Amino acid sequence: MDDVAETELHEATAGLGNWHQVGDKPQYLVNREECISCMRDLQIALKHDVAETGHVIRLKLGEWKVLPNHLVPLFTSYREDSDISSLVLKVLVQLTTRCDLYGAEQLRHLEHLQDYKEAFAKKDVFIILMGMLVENMEEDEEGGERKESGAEVFAAVLSLLRNLVSVPDPGPGDAGFTPMRRGLQMVYIRNFHDEGVLDFFLLFGEGLSSEEDSEKKAWALADIVYHICTHVDPESLTQGTQEKDKSALRELIAREHVDTRLRTPLSSRHKGFGTAIQSRTAQGGSSIATSVMESADVSKGGTLWRREFKDPNARNEKKLNMFHDPFFVDLEEGSVRDHNQLNTHLKNSLEGAKAPLDAAVVAGLRKFFEEFMQTCFSSLVHILRSTLGAPRSAGQPHLARRAGDPEEKEQPGGPFDRPKLLNFLSWFLEFHRHHHAAAVSKAKKAKEEIPVIDIAAVQGAIDLDMIQFTAARLKEYGKESMIHVSMLVVALRTLAQQVKTIDIVVDSKDQDTRDCGEILTQNIIKDDVMANCAWVMKNFKTSSHDPRILSYAVEVYHYMLRLMKLLSERKGQKLEFQVERTSARFVRRAITTMEQDIAALAEAKVIENLFHLLEKYKRHSAQLNSMLVKLIYQMIRVRRENIVVFFELSYFSRIQRIYADPVVRDRRSGKRYQEMMELLKFILRQFFKCAETNHCAFVELLFRKVPENSKDNLLESHTAEFAAILDNYENEEYARVLENMRAGETLKTLKTRQQAMQQGTLPWTEQEDELLRTRYPIYAMHPLCAELLAAELPEDTHRTGAKVRKRLIELGLIVSVQRGGAGRGQPGANENREEPAAGGAVDPFEPPLKKPRLDGEDGTAAGGADEADDTMLEMDLERLLDEAMDAENSLNFPETQPDSATQINFPETQPDSATQINFPETQPD
Repeated sequence: MDDVAETELHEATAGLGNWHQVGDKPQYLVNREECISCMRDLQIALKHDVAETGHVIRLKLGEWKVLPNHLVPLFTSYREDSDISSLVLKVLVQLTTRCDLYGAEQLRHLEHLQDYKEAFAKKDVFIILMGMLVENMEEDEEGGERKESGAEVFAAVLSLLRNLVSVPDPGPGDAGFTPMRRGLQMVYIRNFHDEGVLDFFLLFGEGLSSEEDSEKKAWALADIVYHICTHVDPESLTQGTQEKDKSALRELIAREHVDTRLRTPLSSRHKGFGTAIQSRTAQGGSSIATSVMESADVSKGGTLWRREFKDPNARNEKKLNMFHDPFFVDLEEGSVRDHNQLNTHLKNSLEGAKAPLDAAVVAGLRKFFEEFMQTCFSSLVHILRSTLGAPRSAGQPHLARRAGDPEEKEQPGGPFDRPKLLNFLSWFLEFHRHHHAAAVSKAKKAKEEIPVIDIAAVQGAIDLDMIQFTAARLKEYGKESMIHVSMLVVALRTLAQQVKTIDIVVDSKDQDTRDCGEILTQNIIKDDVMANCAWVMKNFKTSSHDPRILSYAVEVYHYMLRLMKLLSERKGQKLEFQVERTSARFVRRAITTMEQDIAALAEAKVIENLFHLLEKYKRHSAQLNSMLVKLIYQMIRVRRENIVVFFELSYFSRIQRIYADPVVRDRRSGKRYQEMMELLKFILRQFFKCAETNHCAFVELLFRKVPENSKDNLLESHTAEFAAILDNYENEEYARVLENMRAGETLKTLKTRQQAMQQGTLPWTEQEDELLRTRYPIYAMHPLCAELLAAELPEDTHRTGAKVRKRLIELGLIVSVQRGGAGRGQPGANENREEPAAGGAVDPFEPPLKKPRLDGEDGTAAGGADEADDTMLEMDLERLLDEAMDAENSLNFPETQPDSATQINFPETQPDSATQINFPETQPD
């Protein structure tokens, strides 16, 4: 900005009036005509203040503090003057709207917005805004110009409230932080309750569908309600946390006493003898100890430290982390807090306690949210979902959108429309479950009939369309984007809340409600949620991906397995569920079961990631720790060989570090880790049981069970190698390896052979060539000649029909007809055709160059050889079909397959989710 423009802007702000002492109290006085003219100049200047100029007008006005020093006093003092108040309101909306700035300028702009938010945190301002809302909402019912002006003022006030509430509160170390500003959102919530703004939102939400420009107004209302939800715990609204708050400090003190007592070394002699041992280091330091029985402290190695989450910034614009954006406000209360504890890089959600809300405010918020769900929640969600902004490009659906893009300005939801909608659904589903739990508890105390959960109130969050939408986001931000960290956290969070709500619906005693839950469960499985969650856990990287991705994925997988198990128990047999796997070109339908999903998940990479998460046990909630232990145990039990994954020295040292923790060993504090300790003991018992039969098991601890490079494998699969370790290397595949080593082959030779076998470049031996020469004349006329010869070769060579056919050509047993050269019907066509070598036959797998000449009109070929070949081929196909049918019947599948769209009436049984696992002493075969 040049000096002339800055001078003109300063003159425009100087005409807005100032404070004057009138009598005993100060008053804000202006020259009316000059003030209106200056306000119009400011409005024009802000309109032309675009991103190309760096929004210098807004930054300069924020630096001069024009809004708190002039505009807010002008708005409150001249409320009755419609000309001044309407102009001031438009300028306020322009100044409080977020601009497209980045870097240091973005932080300056954020600090200015926090100044504006603090200036409006007064009761008299909320009274004026509430009066304008009610007054102009009543004027909408009238006609003419008065209706148009009233609608403009109403929309401006609603936008102003949305802009102010959307400004995030700063925390320690953030731009614009002061002790007063960290609780501004709670001040706004109290003023909303005290001045009746919440009741107005209910009235406005009921008639939202009939409003003009309903999309923008719906997003404005949703933004305001969403930013209220981010600072309110849904559990405290419904059940209260008074008893929980009383015991929180007592538990922390008791835990600290236990930790201090157990970490203090025991004295080696009586205290009266005065034992003291002084030790000195090479650097000159010294220490005095009264015990020689110092407990060893097992610490992490460098490899494990490198696996810790570093919270890296995105290297490109395709997968921007919205948690790094200072303008994004994420959920901070409820179950989100338990998962946020896993990410040590989060600031605002866990640092410091905020001032609690009064009991009257909590009661008012509870009443507001209860009525909001009953009246306008589902209709509002429908409007929001239908007006979501499309991704930037069809080829890159995960591409992040920046605020200020030309197409972004047309989207009423703003740059964070999708994550806000998903978080909006998550919070209300959690609130609805806690509200139902409070009603159930109240009914049990009064010995009344237990109420049925009201699924109609949250229909917009768990209907089939929203479940498909959430499942599509899981696939979009997971596999298709190769893990978009921030968006995947929000998508998994919403999916977890949907599955947990459906779990309560399936457990309902009402038949219709239970049937709806079963249909929703089948459709979630049909959307291939299990496979997408498994893919996320397999490709999760502990150093670069948010640990909340893994914790939410574990939660979703646990509840999905529980739902599948519940439906199977009600039916009385193992159910099969239909799955639709979509790709770019087609949709493939498949069948899955609970056992198949667990078997598909049981991989070494997944176990490594889950065990890394298990090491953060101190930051787990009791529910997450139990779900994680159960999932690991199920993966171990699905195949007897899976336990061998833990037979490594690195796992044993990590188990020792967990067991050495005094909190885990304490009798009182260690109760919450009982299941985890039983799992670790089970792993150790299985190792020593294996060591009884395989004395080399202790040597196996020194080697990685799953090499980083698949070329280092000795056997075809890890399962075969794991089985050999459990069976003392006495199985067939490993016996051949030992025989080859006794014959003089080295370990390098065996690995090279396995690598060549995987690549299909294993050299042919003289014995194999002799077998082909001997057996080829027998199968020469058979259409499956190559496959039959491959079946007679040694199994460890893994020869296929294509490889056998290629080798037959190399040996000269068959001759491949050369194609190309002169075209058909051209001169020289017959001359370029190769003749069979002496003793060789024409390749029977090569299609003929010319179409066979037909003798009759019915299409029968001349000669009986073709008819014989067709008859033999038909007999072979019938034999293969019979074998396939026999193999399918031997699998003992259920006789009927439930239709995904059919309601199933199952008996009422519900497994107890709090039941601990009974780990067996031995591993079943």
